[in-house]
Amino acid sequence: MEEGRTGEALTRRHPGLYLASGLMNFATATGFVALAFYAKAYLQADLRQLSIITFLGNAVYVASCPILGRLSDRWGRRPFIVTSTVIFAAAYVGAFFSTQVWHLYLVSCVSGFGQALFWPLVEAELAAEADTHTLRQRLGRFNISWSAGDCLGALVAGVTLSLGRGLPFLLCAATGLGLSLLTSFLGLSTRADGSRARQQRAAENHELPASHGTFWTLALTANLFAAGFVSIVRRLFPDLAVEALHYSGLQWGFLVMVLGLTRTAVFAVMERHHGWLYRPKRFFLVQALFPVSFLLIVLAQGYWVFLLAFACLGTASGVVYFSSIYYSVHGAASQAHRAGLHESAGGLGEGLIPLAVGRSRQWATPYWADAIRAPYLAGILLSLAAIAIQLVILLRSRTALEGAEELPEPPDPPAPPHPHDLEER
Repeated sequence: MEEGRTGEALTRRHPGLYLASGLMNFATATGFVALAFYAKAYLQADLRQLSIITFLGNAVYVASCPILGRLSDRWGRRPFIVTSTVIFAAAYVGAFFSTQVWHLYLVSCVSGFGQALFWPLVEAELAAEADTHTLRQRLGRFNISWSAGDCLGALVAGVTLSLGRGLPFLLCAATGLGLSLLTSFLGLSTRADGSRARQQRAAENHELPASHGTFWTLALTANLFAAGFVSIVRRLFPDLAVEALHYSGLQWGFLVMVLGLTRTAVFAVMERHHGWLYRPKRFFLVQALFPVSFLLIVLAQGYWVFLLAFACLGTASGVVYFSSIYYSVHGAASQAHRAGLHESAGGLGEGLIPLAVGRSRQWATPYWADAIRAPYLAGILLSLAAIAIQLVILLRSRTALEGAEELPEPPDPPAPPHPHDLEER
């Protein structure tokens, strides 16, 4: 009877977690767009200061996710998740009253810490007591929710900024406070992740394919690069769109929406079908869309080509993200910690890769008339390098697995004596 009540509680809280995920990423996307615009338009921030705002938030997020995941295993997830929403709301109340650029540095750090308290723990909560099919279904709905929130948030940020410069920050703060009420009533786990639960997941680990660890490493590596590739176009493409192509804000927003919609569609397909699980050829094939998308951006002149490039990018990033989160939490002894590593990898790529390719325009200017597209040429080379790194990981792991399997076979047992031999004796 107790197990039945627990199962019912799990079922009831999942729709609430999907809603909470969509609302949190809606507020995050709104705040991300609004902070950059507010800093540039009203506080006269330069490019270096804008980069610092983004970098500090990513740095706090990357450093905090694995640590907070471990702590939630000891003290339960509910207090962390509810606290995260309050911290997020407080960050954007601070943004509303900001009058100096350094104020936004603090806002970015506090917001990053609040999100580090939220995302890995929600992912671990969804993964609790889930078999392979149920886990894929839950993560698929979770991914669809946050991706839809991301699409909507960027659009709402532009609308609210036109109505009042502080309005997006108040909207983010109100959403955070609403989430604190929602998560308080979801029936989230308040108990520590005890040794019995860890032993159960350790037993499940023995039932996983021998290659599970390899696929987790591959997906985690791919997630780091994929997050960076998406960040390249979201941060750097506006320069090309405005300066060289003279696109309107609506045209730019529609490109970002296409990326989000294709990613959301991929999540919906992966939720329903399991043919992508433990299939290295399919995993590498879809990643070939990364260099293809960057090549299209380098060569494109028409708007429809850019739409195709963003759709390719959304497709590939969707497959990589879903794979990374699935392999991270499935069968893990500490699901919150592994979810934290998954989030940290994405945050690390999102923060570092755009910085690595951002200066390529300056380097290419003396040699290339269209140097404004140099970051996407660098993206081609980096995406090919990412695939090569993963191929090395796969080949090395296969060699190790084959070596482990090549054990000496036990000698055959002696044959029983024939009855005729016994009669002769």
